[in-house]
Amino acid sequence: MKLKLKLKLKLMKYALLTLLVLPLVIQAEDARQAKIITSSNQAAKCISAVEVNQIDGKEVKVQKLGFSIDAGKHAINARVVINDSFCKVTGLDTGNNPITPIEYDFEAGKTYYLGYDHSANLRQDWKLVVWKVKD
Repeated sequence: MKLKLKLKLKLMKYALLTLLVLPLVIQAEDARQAKIITSSNQAAKCISAVEVNQIDGKEVKVQKLGFSIDAGKHAINARVVINDSFCKVTGLDTGNNPITPIEYDFEAGKTYYLGYDHSANLRQDWKLVVWKVKD
């Protein structure tokens, strides 16, 4: 009986220690990362939301609304569905225009809003952009 009680107390001690330390570990991880928001758009500025599908040339599956990434320079590519509620798509189509990845140096602790700028007249000039940065 005493052995079971000691074991339960030890387990409770480790559980409590884990609960106290885990937020610090998560916070330390967050401190080394940047947040990227991909679900927000600026339709009036001809910027549509995106869905990231590649980071540094590798296929990825990340949350559609946004995700965290290690700080540093990264190349990001995405899919987009053009939001033409304010900016009608009138650009000249010059054929197949794949999306060019954006290269950006992300700083830890900041939030970046990534979107697809389709304001140019020529579709070949449409591109991925970081349209807002928050500390």
